[in-house]
Amino acid sequence: MDDLDRRGFLKSASVAVLGAAAFSAAGAAAADGRRTSDAVGFPVRFDGPFAHGVASGDPMADRVIVWSRVHDRGEVPVDWAVATDAAMSNVVRSGTQTVRARHDFTIKVDVTGLQPATTYFYRFAVGSEHSVIGRTRTAPAGDAEHLRLAVMSCTSLWSSWWSGLGHVADRDDIDLVVHLGDYVYDFVDKDEQIRSRDRFADLTMPDNRDWRDLAECRRRYAFWRSDANLNRAHQRHPWAMVWDNHDLDPEFGNELTIPGMGRVESSTTVHDTARVFYEWTPTRPPRADGSGEPLLVDDGSYPAPADPLLIYRRLRFGALADILLTDTQSLLPTYDLPVDSSHLKGDPSLLGRRQFEWLSSATEESMRDDVRWRIIGTQTVMSPIDIPDLGKPGDLPKFGLSRWSKYPAEREAIADHLRSGGTSGKRIRRNIVLSGDTHTNVGSDFVGTAELMQRYESGPIAHNPRRGAQPGNPAAGTRRATVGGLRDAAVAVEFAPSSMGRGGFDDQIGSAIGQSGRPSAEAATISLEASDAILSANRNLQFMDGTEHGYGIVDLTHDRAVFEFWWQNKYVQNSPDVLGFQMIAWAENDRSARPARHTDQINDVRHFGLPTRPTHA
Repeated sequence: MDDLDRRGFLKSASVAVLGAAAFSAAGAAAADGRRTSDAVGFPVRFDGPFAHGVASGDPMADRVIVWSRVHDRGEVPVDWAVATDAAMSNVVRSGTQTVRARHDFTIKVDVTGLQPATTYFYRFAVGSEHSVIGRTRTAPAGDAEHLRLAVMSCTSLWSSWWSGLGHVADRDDIDLVVHLGDYVYDFVDKDEQIRSRDRFADLTMPDNRDWRDLAECRRRYAFWRSDANLNRAHQRHPWAMVWDNHDLDPEFGNELTIPGMGRVESSTTVHDTARVFYEWTPTRPPRADGSGEPLLVDDGSYPAPADPLLIYRRLRFGALADILLTDTQSLLPTYDLPVDSSHLKGDPSLLGRRQFEWLSSATEESMRDDVRWRIIGTQTVMSPIDIPDLGKPGDLPKFGLSRWSKYPAEREAIADHLRSGGTSGKRIRRNIVLSGDTHTNVGSDFVGTAELMQRYESGPIAHNPRRGAQPGNPAAGTRRATVGGLRDAAVAVEFAPSSMGRGGFDDQIGSAIGQSGRPSAEAATISLEASDAILSANRNLQFMDGTEHGYGIVDLTHDRAVFEFWWQNKYVQNSPDVLGFQMIAWAENDRSARPARHTDQINDVRHFGLPTRPTHA
């Protein structure tokens, strides 16, 4: 969701319970003391050539991408090595790649010949100077008993101390980190000035404002990677990533007034921002044919994307799960790219025909191949979660939580496909939608709008009995008090952990009541009332909290999927990790159980007599 749409939604939600309120500017906060080349120099994390650390991503059963960047050395040969031990004594793969200016001196290697479901260690070297040692893990092949994902989005350095990323880095039980977009941000939110390199003293400095050109866009990624927690989270786990609007937006704009800078023309294009995303992340490009299949590079050369604006792709994790990462950003009208919507007979398309047909065929093929779970990663909430027109009871909702509300025909087509099974005629079950962007914690059934309005009923609402990480939030969110009745129309479950920092109801309401830039019990109370109203108006919504921030865990076995909301106080360094809420989806129907268990429905674990207790590997 772009910022204007999100602010409109949050305003609609909070005005219903708050009424008109005055605006107050956010206060500045302290710098975090990260190391820099000089007072306002190029941001780095480490001394030496590998100043930005290491990363890995897009693992397959026999290969994985490893990444680093050479700082301030020019085009030099870089040695790389992969070993089975942290001491790097048992090296199983190695090679050399020369970094090039056209790739911003980044090194990306598609390391082949690895064993499935295996932990490896890797590092880089220029002469006798070495990078830190990274850890990664390949995907399983064939049967797999367990898969554990960390899920996050909207990682705004200015808006949070990123304690959650530190906790993710500290965990040894994560197979993959899934980042669903807005990895970097182009400008500071005026309500969320938590930290900066210089306490926001000089807003003209490139690290405190929007980028103006390709070089400044690249610098933003360097700035992000200068944070210790983000750097370690990349160092310790493989990632799978997609972009969203703040990653791609080429236009110059700021919420803060930049002294001495009026209207600035940016030379950046969307092809530039997509190019930088590929340069600075361990993302494996898909093949240029639109198949969503991975680009495989066996000769150790740089895996450059043939089409930098193509990112949707499929990751296979044995017979347990297929992960289908989609692109719901680049075909929005703001980028003025051609969109084929011929599959919708005149209605607009968010995916485009090629991606829609890929998603349809991939889910159908996955079900036919007896893959247990299908995980659809999307930048924005897919479930219809809307603010209804209260003056006209019974009308369809008119204001959506996400951009999907503007593409109802395509959303309905996806629901219809999962229900009908496409050409197979067999319903596609055990579907999980992972989404970001909303800056709100959401657990929901994904139901087509027509089915939702005609034959779907949930239980009454109640408050979460668990506290949040933010002070003054003793009842963190609104849930369903019971499993409810008629929910068979659901075709997937949706799990959307809140942002890793960027503000939601909490910051918007805090700004409106003059309490921005800090925890507010009053804002948390109003946020809870807004969640009450939204759950009451949206029967498919099973949980919502608009105050807490952090990441999610998805814990998969053959029998069930468990979803955990992990929260931290974003205003405090080294904030504890708090398990705020836990939900479950069952892999098979069991109507003899009490309460009955159903596929493609997400519920509070306590409805089934289970304790709210962290899963672990």
